[in-house]
Amino acid sequence: MSKWVKGLAVKPLCVYHPNGRELPQECELTANDAAEVRSHVSLSKQDLRRLLRYSTAYVLFSGGLDSLCTLAYLHEVGREEGADVTALHIDTTAGFPEVTKYVRSVCRRLRIPLRVVRPKIDYFEAAKKWGIPSHNARWCCHQLKVRPVRDFLARQPSPKVVYDGIRAAESFQRSQYLPVWHHPAFDCLSVSPILGWSDDEVRAYVEAKGLPENPAKSFGCSAECWCGAYKKRTDFEKLLEVHPDIFEKLVAVEKAQKGRYTFIYENGRRVPLSSLLRRRAAQPETRRR
Repeated sequence: MSKWVKGLAVKPLCVYHPNGRELPQECELTANDAAEVRSHVSLSKQDLRRLLRYSTAYVLFSGGLDSLCTLAYLHEVGREEGADVTALHIDTTAGFPEVTKYVRSVCRRLRIPLRVVRPKIDYFEAAKKWGIPSHNARWCCHQLKVRPVRDFLARQPSPKVVYDGIRAAESFQRSQYLPVWHHPAFDCLSVSPILGWSDDEVRAYVEAKGLPENPAKSFGCSAECWCGAYKKRTDFEKLLEVHPDIFEKLVAVEKAQKGRYTFIYENGRRVPLSSLLRRRAAQPETRRR
């Protein structure tokens, strides 16, 4: 399996030797051996059945298409094995409420147990204290996502496995991943069942199951998280249009920075979100419609 190491795009490969302990002995492969082995590592349906049979399954379900496909697929394999899966949704407190409602409706439809985890501190309050997340200071991912899941899993009995919707087609970095690895924060196996699936295969599977599309997709912008680290002016303009209540909360976050930081940084200067509000107010009503 691959071993997560911060900062490395291509994670090292290790062979794990079971020796009776919860975390077995590991032997890291050389770079040359790892390169040769990587393309031959696969995860079969039979492997999934074995994992589901002997461990508790938690499927990370963000509400996105890949996570929906993963949840439905694991649910199908689990039923064949007489094993249950539990959906695990992270409410970052910085996303659209429509997403959580959608997640709940899908789980009810599939009759899958759902657990929702949240950070201890609301994102908007945390950002006022710790600053707006940036490319070099992405505290948001750990505090809003990793930590709530880690704390939840720490209270669950072992053996347990976390499943995600990561796919190799998403990026070069993810194309170097293996479908099974040990997550250092979750302290358990992390499995990517659809790592090798194409975009068409994911869409075809979801359509074949007759599963509903996330309504937030029609908003024309990401609905999952508005921490701001990877957002552009056009994203915030769309947010102002579809969710002015969340936009106003982000304006309050900026005000707490006292002019030092803003969510938008263009051409070497900071652009306050309040300027978008003023521009929108100055537009004729007919144009805004």
